[in-house]
Amino acid sequence: MRVSEIMTKNPITVETDTPIRDAHRLMVEHKIRKLPVLKKGKLVGILTYDMILEASPSSASSLSIHELHFLLTEMKVKEIMAKDPVTLAPDTPFEKALVLGQDSRIRGFPVVDKGKLVGITTHGDILRLLTRTLGLQEQGVRITIEGLGGRLGELKDIISIFDRHRATVMSIMTLPQGEGKDWLVVIRINLKDGTAVAKDLRKAGLRVSYTG
Repeated sequence: MRVSEIMTKNPITVETDTPIRDAHRLMVEHKIRKLPVLKKGKLVGILTYDMILEASPSSASSLSIHELHFLLTEMKVKEIMAKDPVTLAPDTPFEKALVLGQDSRIRGFPVVDKGKLVGITTHGDILRLLTRTLGLQEQGVRITIEGLGGRLGELKDIISIFDRHRATVMSIMTLPQGEGKDWLVVIRINLKDGTAVAKDLRKAGLRVSYTG
């Protein structure tokens, strides 16, 4: 899955000289929290809802109401935007986008193709895709198998047990344990009750925990 498949195409943008109050209005009207900032058609920054909140004078300010109003009216996007934002290419794998977002603590990326802004993808877009990929919104149960170690190749035998119970595998996650010397496998299957499956897995010598 690539970023191009989950991004919002042709995103709403603002110019560097857009008044902050207008940018805020766009965010509220369209229920978005990030706006790519353009200058002569080129991406030069990104504005977030949090940036606007941080730029707004506090109630403890010594400025008068008229001065506050003037300040918010006159301030431009270019004064508070983040310059030269980190961007993604349309063919970036969504897993890479997720890791990059976590490592850099960035929750949204403009998507640029050959120097042109073509979309924007957010942390929420990636998490929604991950939720769908793992089948978390569908009815099913989770089987967790611990201590596979060098027996990771036995996944095919595990799948055969699911087949006997006519259980379709919705997702499989393998997580390294103990510096990669052991493995924990989390499997979601489309059954209402996984008790019998868990029992047969234990008979096969596996350490299993079952969550309905």
